[in-house]
Amino acid sequence: MELTLESLGLSRDEVLERVVAKIADSVLNDWVDVDDPDNVAAVETPFAEALKRKVMERVNAAIEDIADRHVLPNAAAQIETLCLQETNKWGEKKGAPVTFVEYLVARAEAYLREEVNYDGKTKGQDSYSWTKSGTRIAYMVDKHLQWSIQQAMEQALKNANSAIVGGIEEAVKIKLAQVAASLKVKTEIGR
Repeated sequence: MELTLESLGLSRDEVLERVVAKIADSVLNDWVDVDDPDNVAAVETPFAEALKRKVMERVNAAIEDIADRHVLPNAAAQIETLCLQETNKWGEKKGAPVTFVEYLVARAEAYLREEVNYDGKTKGQDSYSWTKSGTRIAYMVDKHLQWSIQQAMEQALKNANSAIVGGIEEAVKIKLAQVAASLKVKTEIGR
């Protein structure tokens, strides 16, 4: 009796499928013992990690391409044509409709002109002993100015320190050279 795949109950396609699965598994996973011979775990191979990284790069590139071609132009068009109109508590429209860009500009102006205390907080944020100090834009300019001056002072201090340290180092070297020149070394050999 001849031994064939059919006599073992396997078809050619089944054998090919199992061989391909085994090869793919061995290429993508390393099997390692985890302190116990009966407990074996699969660890990704460097090839599997590189393959996963390349697939993610391709997927991300495809998503960005779709977003650039379809989503972003539509979003830009929606933002440019969107009209907002204030309503009362019953949903009835009041006031003139404004575009989204006009609304954003008005909100930015209101935000910058809002009164704040010396910490930059509005009365709603800090109502206990809140005292008006100025507008938010004035607060922001003061903070930026303070930061710029602080950076300049720190740099000037670093420059002054390096100049002082260099001068002290040079003075010490000169003084050590003078002391060394004034010392006389006498050597005696005892009998």
